[in-house]
Amino acid sequence: MRPIELFKERAVAALFEEYKQPNDMAVVGKVSYEQLTDEDKKRALRAINLIKEKRDGKIKGRTCADGSKHRKFVPREDASSPTLAVESLMALLVVFAHEKRDVAFFDVPGAYLHADLSADKFVLLKIEGQFVDIMVDVNPEFKEDVRFENGKKALYVQILKALYGMIESALLWYELFSTVLKEEGFEVNKIDKCIAQKYVNGKPCTIGWYVDDNIMGHKDTQVVTDILEKVEKRFPGLTIQRGKKLDFWE
Repeated sequence: MRPIELFKERAVAALFEEYKQPNDMAVVGKVSYEQLTDEDKKRALRAINLIKEKRDGKIKGRTCADGSKHRKFVPREDASSPTLAVESLMALLVVFAHEKRDVAFFDVPGAYLHADLSADKFVLLKIEGQFVDIMVDVNPEFKEDVRFENGKKALYVQILKALYGMIESALLWYELFSTVLKEEGFEVNKIDKCIAQKYVNGKPCTIGWYVDDNIMGHKDTQVVTDILEKVEKRFPGLTIQRGKKLDFWE
């Protein structure tokens, strides 16, 4: 059974929330159907709509692009992103516990969508069927761009952000997030490039991240709070956990 059939109205509501992002974060832009070439349409990435039930029972929608078409067009060096090693995460947990640091876990919602696609790239997303109706209901400005192809509704939009599923999106997000940390005075570890550290009040403040899931620790609770506030200004809507019992890598 498909997720949208399994979760019914809850799934549709989650997708409605997901399709608000083109307006909220300028994820996609309008294109003129008449100006698209057959090659443009052929190379368009198909939209994939995913539904996930989280541990707390909430239903989350995620619209991704099927980036497999672009594997032969995007060089490997433009598509490979560092990830936090499991050994590094274990080491951070041991160090934080031994030094009795205050620890916070935080998540950046829609992380990839903060990263801009290169201005010289023209990439299309093709939305089809019932999902076109959801997109148009949430974003009426796209209604005039809807067409029928092989008896099915189709909508082509230009991808402006690092949409989930595109093979270069992880690297674009990594470059953006690591740049933000460097601007705040952090130095990226030379061995594990998903760990960064700076000294505040003579004590180390360390951040480790796996895509959009982050762990941070410092001896002073206020330092942790201050840095969270700075990250929040750049990436609003952080999901933050503080305290003795925390979940990382959900």
